[in-house]
Amino acid sequence: MLEPLKEVEEQQYYNINEMSLTSSPFLSDILENITDGIFCLDGFGRFIYLNSTAESLLEQSRTDLMGASVWTCFPEVSSSPLYEYYLAAMTTQTPQTFELWFSPLNKWFDVRTYPGKKMFTVYFRNITMSKNNEIALRESEQMYRMITENSTDMISRIAMNGTYLYVSPASKALLGYEPDALIGSSVFDILHPDDLQFADEHKEQSLADLRIDLSSYRIRKKDGTYIWFETTARTILDNRGLNKEVITVSRDITARKHVEKQLLETNELLQKISTVDALTGVANRRGFDECLIKEWKQGSRMATPLSLILVDIDFFKRFNDSYGHIEGDLCLKRVADSLKKAAKRPGDFIARYGGEEFVIILPSTDALGAQTVAEHLREQVELLHIPHTRSEHSPYITISSGTATMIPNHDTDPSELFLRADKALYQAKQEGRNVVRLYHRDE
Repeated sequence: MLEPLKEVEEQQYYNINEMSLTSSPFLSDILENITDGIFCLDGFGRFIYLNSTAESLLEQSRTDLMGASVWTCFPEVSSSPLYEYYLAAMTTQTPQTFELWFSPLNKWFDVRTYPGKKMFTVYFRNITMSKNNEIALRESEQMYRMITENSTDMISRIAMNGTYLYVSPASKALLGYEPDALIGSSVFDILHPDDLQFADEHKEQSLADLRIDLSSYRIRKKDGTYIWFETTARTILDNRGLNKEVITVSRDITARKHVEKQLLETNELLQKISTVDALTGVANRRGFDECLIKEWKQGSRMATPLSLILVDIDFFKRFNDSYGHIEGDLCLKRVADSLKKAAKRPGDFIARYGGEEFVIILPSTDALGAQTVAEHLREQVELLHIPHTRSEHSPYITISSGTATMIPNHDTDPSELFLRADKALYQAKQEGRNVVRLYHRDE
């Protein structure tokens, strides 16, 4: 591009009418077909040549501009840097390069000026789009910087090997580290060991292989304590489409984790309360129903026997009428404690079914085993020696029990086991009480 300009500059004649600048067809074709604008001014600032691109960029026809003064056609130029560049270039005969915002046309131009002894050549092109993109990018970067520097969340750039490349100022408030103190260090060094797992322990540690729940993990502060972090992450790819780095936004959720823990503990307590009999401390009927369904399913999967003992305190209504409800409640508590001590295998489950009735679930226990446990329960209650003057068979509180055993299956409702134990209990009451009876199918 410079060669045609030099040729223009070396022209000795610049008579407007002769247009010697484009006397060569070859040179004319070049100047008229390039995508950048070129115009030439004489020593008085008059247009002596414009190519077609210059006409388009200046939004004026060549006919109107040729022979006219640039300062007259574009009066705004006289107060722009172009005028100063023009004077300096003509005085020093030194080429100038600069960017110019031309408000009348609402355009940015990249301008190069080449002064000659009697001619001033201007080479220019429209850079409005790139300048606008540059401005937008600069504003975007300023906005990004403002967000990262003022956000209460910690924003980080982390290389795939775990090295911090950038850390926002929030690291000071969240972790106690100045941002510069973390840059160059590894995120793996401050993650809680229990939360730090990799897909392949034998490979070099990489974020791509890190297995961590970003919604809830622990990270070590400068003082050595741990807080809970929640992070959103986005992987940035390089030109080859490979993982380059990770952008993360992290926040402290320690307070939320404490609340969640308290809620969980409260819910567990409420669940326990809802399945525990307030008077005796053993499970209530709801707890029994849940346990029976659970053990029934387990027995069905394993094809193991499930036994149930239904216990009734003999003549308890008479006891309440004689000794009062306070003593009656105390009696129920003592009987429940005795049953808990007697049925002490880890899987045994005791519940107060209602009033003076208790029920015991015995997983993986056959009929003989259930009968043995029931007899032991009966003996332990009798040994309490709780006076009962209105009992027909003993001077003390006694119990009657009915047992039933089944191998659970998907075709039978678990309530069938309870019904069988209830029939056996009825038989025990009919046969004098303070006894244990087993359910038999022919009953």
